[in-house]
Amino acid sequence: MKKKLLSFLFSICCILVLPINAFAVNTETEQQQKEQKTVIAKQITISEKEFANIEKLQIFWARGQVTINKSPDKNVYITEKSYIKPKESETVSTFIKNDTLTINDNNSLPYLSIKGFVDTEQLQKLLKEYYNTEYDLEISLPEKQYKEFYFKTTNADYILENHTIDTMISETVNGTVEYKNIKANNINSNSINGNILLHSDVQSQQYYLKSVNGNIDAVFSVFPTSLFTNTVNGSITLTLPENDGFSISKSKLKTTKNLNSSFSLKDANNKKIYKNGKIVLDIVCINGSVTLKRLENI
Repeated sequence: MKKKLLSFLFSICCILVLPINAFAVNTETEQQQKEQKTVIAKQITISEKEFANIEKLQIFWARGQVTINKSPDKNVYITEKSYIKPKESETVSTFIKNDTLTINDNNSLPYLSIKGFVDTEQLQKLLKEYYNTEYDLEISLPEKQYKEFYFKTTNADYILENHTIDTMISETVNGTVEYKNIKANNINSNSINGNILLHSDVQSQQYYLKSVNGNIDAVFSVFPTSLFTNTVNGSITLTLPENDGFSISKSKLKTTKNLNSSFSLKDANNKKIYKNGKIVLDIVCINGSVTLKRLENI
């Protein structure tokens, strides 16, 4: 009986100690994430002549952050930053074929599995190795009309700003997508476990925004005439200017109880209608909330 009691007390102690150890691991890891990546892993310059016929951009990246902005001249500047100096074979690489520039992440540690770990010291060592191989990518592109940007990222955030593109396509897992001052004919963003953010200076003829386990937050200075948004287990927030009218389907919302609107919506058959209801906003939301805001209320 005494042995059983001691065993029971030992089990309770283990339960109490483990969360503290886990907290210590998380705290140290979070601190590392806040540190700035100051080591220049690699720099690449693509000359105006080499880039003259490029109309498409492809990026494949894992972990860290990708930022694309405007070049100060007609060259392309690519900078990779990290916590520590990586092997040359693991740094960013570029490839030009026909009218397409491809940028690849060559990191040899694409994922982290901590299943079965009990030794927190060993786990902390692995986490440090993991975050040491988290690289940020900065790309400065010359200003011109691009045909297509295609981004595929895992565990990485990316920011795209100050460019004009016919078609923008992104596929992200565990990362936030952010657009600033972009002009496009078509913006197509798909995200799993991440958010999609559009600033008010983004303008496109068509928007296709889809997120699973993430939120969509889009601000429009010009009312969108072709908009599709879809979330599963997430929220949709659309900030819209005053307009002549729009409608949304109640059956697609699956969440009419969590619909909040600064616009006075009326019920008509299976729709929610504002004014003339001519422009259809295709909003699909499952297990989430939808908020429609007026632009002037921000």
